[in-house]
Amino acid sequence: MSISNSFITISLLGFAVILFSNSSHACIKDKVAQEKLAQLKKEPDELSQLLATRIIPEPIKRVHPKYPMSAARQGREGWAVVSFVIDEEGGVNDIIVKETSGSKDFARATKKAVKRWKYKPAIENGKPIQQCVNMVQLDFRMGGEGTLGVTRRFKGKYNKAKEALETKDFEEFNKQIASIKKNVSMHLSEYNYLHLLIAEYQKVQGNKKQQLNHLRKVAKASTRLASKEQQLSTLYQVFVLEVELSKYRAAFETYNQLEKMDEAKPHMKHLDEVLAKVKNVISGDKNIIRQGSIKKDFWSASLVRHEFSLVDIKGNIDSLDVRCANKRHIYDVKENSTWVLPTSWKSCDVYVHGDDDASFSLVEHPVTSS
Repeated sequence: MSISNSFITISLLGFAVILFSNSSHACIKDKVAQEKLAQLKKEPDELSQLLATRIIPEPIKRVHPKYPMSAARQGREGWAVVSFVIDEEGGVNDIIVKETSGSKDFARATKKAVKRWKYKPAIENGKPIQQCVNMVQLDFRMGGEGTLGVTRRFKGKYNKAKEALETKDFEEFNKQIASIKKNVSMHLSEYNYLHLLIAEYQKVQGNKKQQLNHLRKVAKASTRLASKEQQLSTLYQVFVLEVELSKYRAAFETYNQLEKMDEAKPHMKHLDEVLAKVKNVISGDKNIIRQGSIKKDFWSASLVRHEFSLVDIKGNIDSLDVRCANKRHIYDVKENSTWVLPTSWKSCDVYVHGDDDASFSLVEHPVTSS
């Protein structure tokens, strides 16, 4: 088993990998958004604070997840990403499964293990406080480095789907993709090829949001791609789409990954120019607007400003869970409510809970000086 600041690798017949981030508490005022925009004045924040690197809490005990027996028998691999709250005693609570490779058993194994973890309590003004971790990824692999390559059966169906996409026979493409998904024994290399192909289909369809979703799934297991060049291509596409879709905190984190790659060096000048424009947008005087739609009980987003609203709500929303580096709070949601977070809160994520398909707009308001 190897352990670093960002990852834990666990061997069994398979193993799991873990990635971290933090969250928090909040102070909120419910006002009509238009009134708030007209009346509120606050001191500008340092952009570096808003985009602070995710803080990793200090662990005391980590229980390794058990590889699900059914997955081990089938040779199936996958991963799960969770968020959780660390209480004042260092215990883990309120675990949310943010995303999975598609297997519920990996999500269950992850939650069961993480619930038993212990952390050193964080101290603020001499007192222990809550911490929130917004991203922990456990990657379940067969064997030390996982299974590489693809099976003959997968390759045959993949080639048929690829040919159908190239000839724009979308009915045949969807048929072959559905057939591939029926395979209960897919490992991460096959999983990556599948989602790269679906991402290409979504690109042809002009659906950038879904294209990004599938590319992100590949990025979460990018070490299993065939080459460093393929890793670079995937992360580069993810970065571009995150910028286009106003997912700016995620774009900064993807940039950090690219910056560490030797293969990305020829592209860094262009990436730096894009990043400079993103910083100008964040510190600018325009609203940053993202469309939200609840799936599987919640929708989440990473903030780049300290003031935001939920507007144009359609459907039922139960609550807003604000998780930052050292604070956490849950709020009721009313139409056009505006939240103002203290500048000391860093790396804040929001989780909107409600009925599936409830939709809304998340509006991050510009910082204004008095």
